[in-house]
Amino acid sequence: MMWFSKPPTPRRPVTRRVRDLEIASARLLRAGFAGDYQSAFHGRGIEFSQVREYQPGDDIRTIDWNVTARHGTPFVKEFVEERDLTIIVVVDVSASMAFGSADWRKADLAAELTAIFAFSAVQNADRAGLLLFSDGVRTFIPPRRGHPHAQLIVRTAADAAMEECEGNADIDFAATFLDRVNVHRAVLIVISDFLDLHFERALQRLGRRHDVVAMALFDPREERFPSKGLARLRDAESGEQRLVDLPAGEVSRRAVQRHQQLERRFRSTGTDWLAISTAIPYDRDLLRFFRQRSLRR
Repeated sequence: MMWFSKPPTPRRPVTRRVRDLEIASARLLRAGFAGDYQSAFHGRGIEFSQVREYQPGDDIRTIDWNVTARHGTPFVKEFVEERDLTIIVVVDVSASMAFGSADWRKADLAAELTAIFAFSAVQNADRAGLLLFSDGVRTFIPPRRGHPHAQLIVRTAADAAMEECEGNADIDFAATFLDRVNVHRAVLIVISDFLDLHFERALQRLGRRHDVVAMALFDPREERFPSKGLARLRDAESGEQRLVDLPAGEVSRRAVQRHQQLERRFRSTGTDWLAISTAIPYDRDLLRFFRQRSLRR
């Protein structure tokens, strides 16, 4: 449900902001985000690098017995992690993402986050792709490398944010589509307000093959209503309207409960997640999130 006594006032059309999105992304990249993003994810596997003489403490399972037999002394294999990453940004463009109580809508914030991840992939020579979904898959851009490809992703996300937010979010449908079109391991950045009540199974299924990270967007007006009185609420996705008597403190209490519920649901799927508000600068939180993730991994 959403409060709509005052319609949101979006900033300048997102379709004119592709260059602005690239500038905003560059600011965060200069702050070190690209490096944190790189270290926060594993590559697709490991590959052989070289052999060297055995040293005390080496794992005996890495001994290369053929080289050892030829030289008469133990040699071990060394491996390096493949840095061949594929990043797919999965963006919810359902009707609820068009909500915003100030200058930013959730869809605008999703477009800027998409730009950050797309240009981070360029800086790290990774492949980037985009999936836009609501009750079905709206757009899929297969992962590729390069700056022009990243600009295509950002332009597509910006256009969708401005013009195509409609329908209900069906994360399970998007997950089924990804299972079919992307058979290799990838990093999936899922950007949504996660109002879909049944997303755990979809994220859990994706997490068996891919590295899944969730960006949960919210707007403060969704969590803070007048303390009492009557309010007419409209469900952004179904269009249903209802007149609700607002008891003092009830909305805030339920907002806290929803945050705690999201925490439990993401934890049950093994998904790392970050809550991002449309009303608060997210730069430091995003940097801190990926730095902590890289340390854990």
